[in-house]
Amino acid sequence: MKKTYNCVIIDDDRSAINILTHHIEEFPNLQVHKTFTKPLHALSELSQTQDIDLIFLDIDMPGLSGIQLAENLQTQSPNIIFTTAHDGYALKAFDVRARDFLLKPIELETFAKVVNRVLKECFVEKIRKFSYEDLAFFRPGERGRIDKIDLSSITHIRAAGNYVDVFTESERHNSYMTISELTDMLCVHDQFFRVHKSYLINGSYVTRIVGNVVYLGKHPIPMSKPYDSRFRDLIAQKIWVSRRI
Repeated sequence: MKKTYNCVIIDDDRSAINILTHHIEEFPNLQVHKTFTKPLHALSELSQTQDIDLIFLDIDMPGLSGIQLAENLQTQSPNIIFTTAHDGYALKAFDVRARDFLLKPIELETFAKVVNRVLKECFVEKIRKFSYEDLAFFRPGERGRIDKIDLSSITHIRAAGNYVDVFTESERHNSYMTISELTDMLCVHDQFFRVHKSYLINGSYVTRIVGNVVYLGKHPIPMSKPYDSRFRDLIAQKIWVSRRI
């Protein structure tokens, strides 16, 4: 879960802002990013920013109601918690997909329960939003079986005839494919490199290069021309060189 969450308070009552500010300061993972007493000012400024995690929003305000403001801010922060002294607004609040609803006067205990629940829901949603682009599925040879592997977990791949051995830090997988086929599939990205007739490596696991050997932690992988040229070109661009040389 994110270490610090930026909070915005919008309320035309300064004393209500002070209470919420005090509650927020009790939590090490929350910080007050900005407060507003005028909803139109809040709309103007928050429409230009994307780094807001929680908005505590009063409903009954002059000029622009909290409901109207929420409708305009959903793309900036979907995590809106309404704060109001009138429980009759609850249904309207959830019509604009508010995360929760706090009834004034807001006690610290109630505040804590609501905020922790909202943050937990956000964390679960973030986990669900993974990308299939980071995954691969392959047939290890057993009839009808398909295994999944996270591409970022692959340290290196070794040719074994018409098969390949796919290594992670803790496992080895075997698949009926050639190293050339995997080179065409993986080396279009900057993460994987062909460095030898029989080896593909994940550049993010490289810890050391000694001559024609690249180390992935404790694993020494041989390099040879012309396969290693793309990888060596990248390394040459990244080497720190003193201007005194």
